[in-house]
Amino acid sequence: MSRTTAPRSRQVIDLPLDVRTQEKAITEKARCVEDGRLATYRPDGRNVERFLALLSRRMNRQLAVSFTGCVHCGLCADACHYSLAFPDDPQMAPVAKADRIRKIFKRHIDWTGRIAPWWVGARRPVDDEDLNELKNVVFGLCSGCRRCTLNCPMGVDTAGLIRFARGLLTELGIVPEGIFNVSRDQWDTGNQMGVSEEDYLETLAWMRDEVRAELGTDTVDIPVDKEGCDFLYVINPREIKFDPRSIGQAAKIFHLAGESWTMPRWGWDNTNFGLFSGDDALGAFVAANAYDAATRLKAKRIVISECGHGFRSTRWEGYGWAGRDQDVPSESVVVTLFRWLEEGRLRVDPGRNPLPVTFHDSCNIARSGGITEEPRRVLARVCADFREMTPNRTENYCCTGGGGLLSMAEYRPVRLEAAAVKARQLEATGAKLVCTMCHNCIDGLTDVIKHYGLDMKVVQILELVDAALVL
Repeated sequence: MSRTTAPRSRQVIDLPLDVRTQEKAITEKARCVEDGRLATYRPDGRNVERFLALLSRRMNRQLAVSFTGCVHCGLCADACHYSLAFPDDPQMAPVAKADRIRKIFKRHIDWTGRIAPWWVGARRPVDDEDLNELKNVVFGLCSGCRRCTLNCPMGVDTAGLIRFARGLLTELGIVPEGIFNVSRDQWDTGNQMGVSEEDYLETLAWMRDEVRAELGTDTVDIPVDKEGCDFLYVINPREIKFDPRSIGQAAKIFHLAGESWTMPRWGWDNTNFGLFSGDDALGAFVAANAYDAATRLKAKRIVISECGHGFRSTRWEGYGWAGRDQDVPSESVVVTLFRWLEEGRLRVDPGRNPLPVTFHDSCNIARSGGITEEPRRVLARVCADFREMTPNRTENYCCTGGGGLLSMAEYRPVRLEAAAVKARQLEATGAKLVCTMCHNCIDGLTDVIKHYGLDMKVVQILELVDAALVL
C-alpha cells in the first residue's frame, strides 16, 4: 500500500504553536509583558473575535487596494523563491499565501464576501487552530522580500498584506517563539540581542584599542555620547555580540576620513523587529531611540551601519511608525564611503582584494531602500575582479534569511530547501567572495553556502574597503 507525503507547505502549516518562552516571560515578570507592550497567548476561546476586531481597526486604503486588486494571474509565483523551489506546491505561491488573509477580509469587511461568501471564497477563521495555520503561512513561508510586490502587474503589495497579518497575530501572542523572544529583548533592553550597556561599552573600548595598536596612534577614538559631531553612528547588535571587527574597521576609516562622529550610549541599535513582527508600536519605539539620540547629541546626520532591515527601518519606515519628521538626515554608511572615495579622502588599492567578488543586493536596501549603485561603485574602486550576479539590483533573490526567519528555528529546513534558487545564483558567478551590506544577509548567505557546499565566503563592504586602504 503506497503512502502519500503531504506537500511541503502543508508540513509547515501544521506545525503547532509553541508558547513555552511566553510562559517563561510571564514567570520572570518580563517588563514589556507586565506592562502590556508585548502580548502573550490567551487560550480563552476569544482570539478569533479579537483578530477580527483588530482587522477592522487596522484596515486602511492601501491595504484594501491590495486585498481587492489581485486578479489571480499567478505572475507572482515566478518571482518567489519558495514557489520556484517547490513548483508542484501551489500553496507556496505568494497569491495563495495572501489569500489566507484575503479570504478573511472578504468575509468580514468586503461587501461581496458578506453577501455571497461562496462566490468569492470568503471565509472566517473558526478557532485558534486556524489562526495558528495563518501564523505558519505568514511567518514560515515568506521572507517578506517584496520581489512578488515589485513584479505584480496590478500593484498588489503582497508583502504588505503578509506583514499586516503578522501584526494582527503578534497582538494575540500567536507568534513563533523566536519573534517573541527578540521582541522581548528589544522592548526591554533597547536592542534585539539583549546586549547590556556594560558589554556594549567594553566592546567599543576593545575595538578602539585594537585600532590604536594597528595605526600606532592614540588619537583614534570611538566616542560615546559626544555632542555636536558630524554624524551619529548606529549599528546592528550582531556587531557587538558576535563580530565587532566591523566596528573597528569603521572607526579606522572614519578616523582616516577626518570627520567627527559618535555613538550613542542609548539608541545605538539600528535594527528593528517591528518591521518583521508587524508591530508598529515596537517599530516606533526602536526608531525613536535613534532619532532622539541624534537630537540629544546635536548630530548633523545619522549614519547607519551595514544592515538591510536596519537601513529600511531607520532611514524610511521608522519615521512613519514614530510619527516623526525627518529633521535629522540619515544615510547608509556605504553612501558615506562612496562620497569619501569620490572626494579623495580615502586612498585605496584594488589590488589588495584580488579574489573574484560578487555583490548580493539586500532586499531591504535595493528593493525597499533605493540603493543599488553606490555599493557597486565602491566595490569597483576597491576590488580587482568584480562580477555581477544574475539577476541583480531590485530583481535579486533574497538571502533566504529575511523577514526575521533566522530567528525562527522551526522554519529553517524549508527555508534552506527554498534556498536552492539562491545557491544556483551564487554558484553561477564563479566568485570566491560574495559581498553584502547587511548583517542579516551574512548569516542567511552563510547558511546557504554551508548547506549547498559552495566554495565561497561572505564579506561586507567595510571589510573590503579596510583591506584596500593605503595608509
